[in-house]
Amino acid sequence: MAAAEYNITISQKADYVRTFQLKSGGTVKNITDFTFYAKVQKNYNDETSAVSMTATIADALQGQFTIKLTPTQTAALAPGNQVYDIVMEEPSGGTPLGGLKTRLLMGKAFVSQGVS
Repeated sequence: MAAAEYNITISQKADYVRTFQLKSGGTVKNITDFTFYAKVQKNYNDETSAVSMTATIADALQGQFTIKLTPTQTAALAPGNQVYDIVMEEPSGGTPLGGLKTRLLMGKAFVSQGVS
């Protein structure tokens, strides 16, 4: 499955919170025991600028997960265009897909500079 492209805007020095719902074939996917990873960085080759987002399940039965950055984290991001992605890991419970990692979303993260 190819990652969907979705661009986001992050305000410096402010909380960033975004909730997504995962569907497969139009049906909500139960994401109980799944793990999500997300990060933003200057470009795909510059991991030294990477800031990890907190990724948590908001409502597993409704397929909802949330990514978050704190004001301290957003302040550390350089203003302008950056990139981000979100990766999902299947639960390892002994199934054939156990531990499989899939990139769900990727795109540009525009960081808008704050005045205060």
